[in-house]
Amino acid sequence: MPFGIKSWRRRNHAGLEAHPPWKPTPHGSPPPMEAYTPYSLVRSGGFHAGQARVAITHLSLCMARRGFDIWAVSPHNQDMAVFSHDSGGTGAGLKKKHGFFARAATHAPGATPAVKARAATRAGKKTSPHGLRIGAIDIGTNSLHLVVVEVTEQLGFRILSSEKELTRLGYGALVRHEIPQRAMTHTLEVLGRYQQIARGLECNRILAYATSAVRESKNGGDFVQAAKERLGLDVRVISSQEEARLIYLAVRQAVDLDEQRSLIVDIGGGSAEFIVGTAHQALLLESYKVGASRLSQQFITSDPASGRDMDALEKHIKKALKPVMKKIEALDVQRIIGTSGTMENLAAMCVQQHGEAEVRRRRPTEMLSDDFALIYKKLQRLPVAGRRAIPGLDPGRADQILGGAAVVAYVFDRLQVDRVEISDRAMREGMIIDYMQTHWPRVRLSVQVREPRRRSVIELGRRCNYNEAHHQQVAGLALALFDQLKDVHGLDQSRREQLEFAALLHDIGWHIGHSGHHKHSYYLVKNGDLEGFSPLELEMIANVARYHRRSMPKKSHAAYMSLAPAERNVVDRMAALLRIADGLDRGHYGNVQNIKVRVRKGNVAFVLETKADPELELWAARHKTDLFEAVFKRTASFTARPAKA
Repeated sequence: MPFGIKSWRRRNHAGLEAHPPWKPTPHGSPPPMEAYTPYSLVRSGGFHAGQARVAITHLSLCMARRGFDIWAVSPHNQDMAVFSHDSGGTGAGLKKKHGFFARAATHAPGATPAVKARAATRAGKKTSPHGLRIGAIDIGTNSLHLVVVEVTEQLGFRILSSEKELTRLGYGALVRHEIPQRAMTHTLEVLGRYQQIARGLECNRILAYATSAVRESKNGGDFVQAAKERLGLDVRVISSQEEARLIYLAVRQAVDLDEQRSLIVDIGGGSAEFIVGTAHQALLLESYKVGASRLSQQFITSDPASGRDMDALEKHIKKALKPVMKKIEALDVQRIIGTSGTMENLAAMCVQQHGEAEVRRRRPTEMLSDDFALIYKKLQRLPVAGRRAIPGLDPGRADQILGGAAVVAYVFDRLQVDRVEISDRAMREGMIIDYMQTHWPRVRLSVQVREPRRRSVIELGRRCNYNEAHHQQVAGLALALFDQLKDVHGLDQSRREQLEFAALLHDIGWHIGHSGHHKHSYYLVKNGDLEGFSPLELEMIANVARYHRRSMPKKSHAAYMSLAPAERNVVDRMAALLRIADGLDRGHYGNVQNIKVRVRKGNVAFVLETKADPELELWAARHKTDLFEAVFKRTASFTARPAKA
């Protein structure tokens, strides 16, 4: 069936609910119809039904990320009704990226900030309610970063928008202590654009912090004043100590530091911060003027860098950082974590130099010393133009990456470590966390789920409005089966966590629609911005979630066949356990209180302890043994008895 223009039927919400196959999302009743303008989805050419369902799944996720509310989705009819209550996404952006476009009348509340303001004035309506929204702008030496977040009911925050642009505010300022007029003008233009984005997303507070480039320039005050006069934006110039503290807050929130003493290294354009801390406190907060841009401007005088340049550069770093290294060694750190653009680029280069196969298997969250040594030599050998072609390096950093790499080389050599972990959280997230802690007393520290990967999984489930009680019950049953069937499945403990995460997310495809929701679950797991997972881990978890129901894995399933044979075997075994666990909570009310497994030759007997009549669970489990029996070559039988009071 071709996927053409579909018009929204103007009927009330009750009619929507009563008219299958439309399935309203569980956000509650949508706002009055007259308050919104429908977006019509347009696609030139034709799809078959399966392609259309995939397209709708993809588009709905993208729209949800951009702040759209998806009130109804029909995978069967390849139809979707989408309404927006902010300016987080534009039709042009969707068309460019996804081949679709969303068309709105001029009174649509999601078109542009200016149009939206006029519409609100005419209609006299308040904007829709939402959680506390904060915009943080990090005015760095090389670039401007914007992040806009919404504080969630789970005491964390979800990112609504993230932007970055190279402005080179500190080019020349770090040496001559004066911001060039051209760089100042460009930076103010970007600030104005970021301010518009934040206001369009209805931010309650916009934070703008400036670091070393403004802090060290004699006309830094002119820049702050211009931002106030032209944009009405208050720019706060923070100290190096405060910069280090905010970086610590960001990394502590993203990485499970435990009680270990961890060294956090943030190499910016003008300075580098060295922080030692645990999950509870910072033990060292220091900043040194050894940023990537500063060092490159001061010491790299030839292209490619000469031996004399490198000798002077490395000698300077060794002398400048000798005091802090003594303090770090005295604190006996157990791990090193790098953050911000220089570290992220170096880590990306380290992994990508080994090719696509290695990129797929490795987490993008660590940098090995042997890999780094190869990249460091390569950076010294190549001119700036040659560096721009290195996979993993942002071309805009090519002229200054060598200065930052020299600092990393010194850290590796002085501390004699074999790896540096990488965190994608930096000062801008620290600004958000600091504001939440100091300006919203009712917001507790986000420590309800301590382990970052698990927290990311739960947050994705909640974003998809999953039935948390059901998913927790299925996860518990799946782990019970995993633990009692070790001799049968033969999987190592690392797979236990993957099975649990797949169980926690197996039904999130309901967020798109019931029909084929197992396939939607696969897509949402793969594209749900889960943090701390390698691409291969995400592929494994997504495949296990996908096979919790309906057909078993087949050779015609492309995503499944993209895995190596050994990986497919692991997916088969974990999915076999998940299918049975899901069947054991068929009623979604946690009837099974306990399960015991008895393994016999050629048979596995499952004994359920239930709090009520077990017939539904027994029926469902018996109908979901197909994969289990095919994979493990054993029959499965089920009996039940009342749970002990």
